Amino acid sequence: MASEKKTPQITICIPHWQVRGLMTLCLRSIRKHSQKYNLEIIVVDNGSRDASLDYLRSLSWIRLIERPHESFANWPENVFTAWDHALPLARGEFFVTMHSDVLVKRDDWLDPFLREIAAGPLVAGVGGWKLTLESPLYALQKQVFGTAVAGIKRLLGRRQRSSWKTGHYPRDYCALYRREVLLQYGLSFCPGSESITGGYPIARRLWTSGFETRVIPTGEIASRLVHIAHGTAALAAEKPLNHKSAQSKVEQRVARLFAEPWVQQLRDEHILDAA
Repeated sequence: MASEKKTPQITICIPHWQVRGLMTLCLRSIRKHSQKYNLEIIVVDNGSRDASLDYLRSLSWIRLIERPHESFANWPENVFTAWDHALPLARGEFFVTMHSDVLVKRDDWLDPFLREIAAGPLVAGVGGWKLTLESPLYALQKQVFGTAVAGIKRLLGRRQRSSWKTGHYPRDYCALYRREVLLQYGLSFCPGSESITGGYPIARRLWTSGFETRVIPTGEIASRLVHIAHGTAALAAEKPLNHKSAQSKVEQRVARLFAEPWVQQLRDEHILDAA
């Protein structure tokens, strides 16, 4: 996948459990748009029992780690342990955590990550904040509502609890870390006693160890990546969201994405699976 001049090596690690439709698109999009990078792709399968595991086994250009004793019952903990498990086995200078419901859209998708991590040796983690994939009308309504609520809170002199954290740490749907720093300080992706997941625990541990993290502007991320938050819930019946309305919205988001021409093209590009 890489030529001799492609440095540094970057390991991308993606946990998986029985979502071939999304994982196929995720992997093909990475391969299609990463010719300029020196990548190692690790997929950690958390006990799949369907044809998706056979599909992953057929891909000679990924490193597949099988954990047959895992299952959806251990989700989401086994997402974090998958990254912990792969970290010492990886070969890359940098380690990218990624979700299977992330799709790459551009050939320069990793450039902002590499730019920010190169700012100095104390920058040990970079990534984006939340991305949304929703109808324009719903996005506008949410923005207007959020602005109104924030204005009311300011008028009342109230501050949202833990508001300082918002937007200040890389979300783990796609975040890049200095692998040796994580190994040297024995840092884990698992939340532990932390009540916030999504990248906050590992960021806080980096801060405590004397390092810093950086958040890439959302516009730069959104032009390069699509993240269907909770996208696996639309395809894995065993992992539905708690509320019917939320489940319906994520299913609609996935359906809209799958209908887009560039995604349909990815679904037809079987050549991207070949060695």
